[in-house]
Amino acid sequence: MQKLITLTRAFIFASVLAGTGALGQVPSLWTVDENGPALFQGPTFVGYANGTNRLDPVSGIVGWYYPLAAGLTNAFVPGDVVLFEPGTGTNFSDLLRFDGSGVFFFSDMEAGELNPDKADVPQMPFLRSPAVFLDEVGPEGHNGALYTPAPGQPGFDLSGVFPGVQYNIISDVPEPSSIAVVVGGTGLLICKAIRRRMKHGRGKTDPTGILA
Repeated sequence: MQKLITLTRAFIFASVLAGTGALGQVPSLWTVDENGPALFQGPTFVGYANGTNRLDPVSGIVGWYYPLAAGLTNAFVPGDVVLFEPGTGTNFSDLLRFDGSGVFFFSDMEAGELNPDKADVPQMPFLRSPAVFLDEVGPEGHNGALYTPAPGQPGFDLSGVFPGVQYNIISDVPEPSSIAVVVGGTGLLICKAIRRRMKHGRGKTDPTGILA
């Protein structure tokens, strides 16, 4: 499983979010992957959360952690979200563990992995309840899942800061050559959009300070 993210790709995502979040026509959406940053698009603001290595007190395993609601301890329902390999229903490759204020991203490290992602761990933690199981969607090397938690499910917003929150979980991302093609075709348009929004004073970035 080839997994890669670049600063250029993160810049593209952040630029797209800045261009749409201020319009107030989209639900609250966290986009999380195995390297970060986690990116947020909300009805009134956009922002991001940088990942860091942190000890998961439940499993005792050091995982890749995103503080999605810095300063809040009960912002989300705690629990696990498990992603299965496409079409298997049994082989799980990623686990997101919500702890109330953020989420751990655990991903299986394949044998012989030469360039592991930050979320890769040699041993996946045991599951805890409540748990939700999802099948990844998309071709191998570029797949993931869109997760919308219901009340009582892991990641559901309890704070009112992230109304109707959804999670775009990216398990695999394109090869560098594919990313380069996207950058070449969209970079100029994104730069123009940013300049236009700055000129008109649009594109808020987390005035609440709730994001890390």
